[in-house]
Amino acid sequence: MDEILFENGFNKCFISDMAPLISEDLEFYHDQGGVTTTKEKFLLSIEQNICSKPAQKPIRKLVEKSLEVFPLYENGVLYGAIQNGIHEFFIKETNKEPYLTSTAKFTHLWIKDSDTWKLKRVLSYNHKAPNKSIQKVKIKLSNKVLDTYVGAYSGKNVKANISRKESALLMDSGDMQLIILPESENTFFAKEAPLTFEFISNDGVVSKMIVRENGKIVDEVQKID
Repeated sequence: MDEILFENGFNKCFISDMAPLISEDLEFYHDQGGVTTTKEKFLLSIEQNICSKPAQKPIRKLVEKSLEVFPLYENGVLYGAIQNGIHEFFIKETNKEPYLTSTAKFTHLWIKDSDTWKLKRVLSYNHKAPNKSIQKVKIKLSNKVLDTYVGAYSGKNVKANISRKESALLMDSGDMQLIILPESENTFFAKEAPLTFEFISNDGVVSKMIVRENGKIVDEVQKID
């Protein structure tokens, strides 16, 4: 069940393989992403968040020897199982080695339905960023390139003004001011938080900024000025 759910569904995006395993009244509790209820909403979130960008594909790997399964009985009859484990999440980009974005624990409640198993409850918690011993390296960009990213941005979770500050950018988002440093011509990182910022251009004009926390997209912010 774990292999079908994660290898076929999460990693390869064969959602039709995953769908029969999901209970109609699924409840999914995530320590950073909140609560997802119902099978329909869960599968939609996989399609939109995990499988929408194959060029930057999240990949899950089960930590070896971390998996535990505890059977559940009623009057001596097996009716379900609790599955615990630890898994790692990577981003796989075109022509790059997958890189680790987070490690987390999970607890799944599986219910036996005739001869099949249904995933009924999910706890996803203790998400941790990778060890920071591997530091991101700042590169030097020209002021001309930096100035193309200057402006106002607005999204669902983030509203910010970007200005140039010496050889980096300053993001002013209400109560938070953050220096973001270039690691490539269009991607920036913050030293103070596990955040990265990718600027997307159309015909040479910056149209939006993708904000990631621990490698996971948290907002796609449109450039409005």
